[in-house]
Amino acid sequence: MDYLVPDYYPSFRCKIGGCRHSCCEGWAISVTMKDYFKLLSLPCSEELRRRIDTALHLYDYPTESKYAQISPRYDGNCGMRLPDGRCGLHAELGEKALSDVCRLYPRGIRTDGVYEASCANSCEAVLETLIHHQAPMRFVTMPLALDAPSSSRKAETGTSHLTPVEEQQLRLHFIRILQDRNYSLPQRLFTLRQALHEAQAAIAPPSISGNLEYGLNIAEKMLQEIDTRSRSVHDYGEAALNWFGTGEAAIANYAEAKARFEKLLPDWEIAFEQMLVNHLFFERFPFQERPMDFADKFLGVCAVYAMLRFLCLGWLAEHPSETEFIDVCAAAFRFISHTSFDAYAANRLKELGCTEEQQLAALLQL
Repeated sequence: MDYLVPDYYPSFRCKIGGCRHSCCEGWAISVTMKDYFKLLSLPCSEELRRRIDTALHLYDYPTESKYAQISPRYDGNCGMRLPDGRCGLHAELGEKALSDVCRLYPRGIRTDGVYEASCANSCEAVLETLIHHQAPMRFVTMPLALDAPSSSRKAETGTSHLTPVEEQQLRLHFIRILQDRNYSLPQRLFTLRQALHEAQAAIAPPSISGNLEYGLNIAEKMLQEIDTRSRSVHDYGEAALNWFGTGEAAIANYAEAKARFEKLLPDWEIAFEQMLVNHLFFERFPFQERPMDFADKFLGVCAVYAMLRFLCLGWLAEHPSETEFIDVCAAAFRFISHTSFDAYAANRLKELGCTEEQQLAALLQL
């Protein structure tokens, strides 16, 4: 079957046990009813059986697609993970023994009307590929032999009259807006906002200006709440909040952190573009399964961008390396991928009054 894939997809390789932070670290992994009973009936060693039986827990209100979960241990690691980083289930019984989500992740496979494959930013190996990918990401069609789970996805965006092919064309149109390097990334995001609102791309990018102190204040309030919810982001968030501080000092600290960051990563805007483009394609923006309108989904994208900038500048100010950049971004996307971050962030930005052009400009200039 022919799939539409990002151009990096054929070169992606799992690091197996070589990850500094596994993509499932700190998160429960949902499994289907089919996979739950498959895991219960696997012929395996006593040690692996103990790991499986200890890790598997039924949901309080199970459904066929979310029947049970593989819960993390006290240290945040999956109960199947061996001391050398490999999955014990895979090591003993091979790939076919894995649940669908573990077998495919970080790959996302779509088969509902269009065929697509891509990878999630929560995987550090994906980010290591993306940040060295200088040219704008292309999307190509290639044959893939994939054992993909069936999909019953139904978009809830108010545009259900569109066919899957029409949705795909519109999504790629929005992505091309983010790839127009004649303008800064904040300018492109504002053009995306207009395109989402007016459903056409021939719009001159607006100028971006705003109150930096206001933008930092909004980012700090969002991160303070995220910090309490996420093991992935906690340490990075605490360091960023401590570095920036509050009031007038935050402006000076921001300027210093920004200078350090841009010296360390002069092509940071390209790296951010690649991460955002990959994230939007993977999530099928703006046709995610969220009961939200396009305006709210755009607020979610703004929140992703602002959180990444705030975390990266604050953390890399004292931990300046490309590896740390990858790790903080992967941690952020683990949080984004495993929660309803877009819905939560849109509502929080509205509560904070950050929905009008001037307020959003302040946030996006971080």
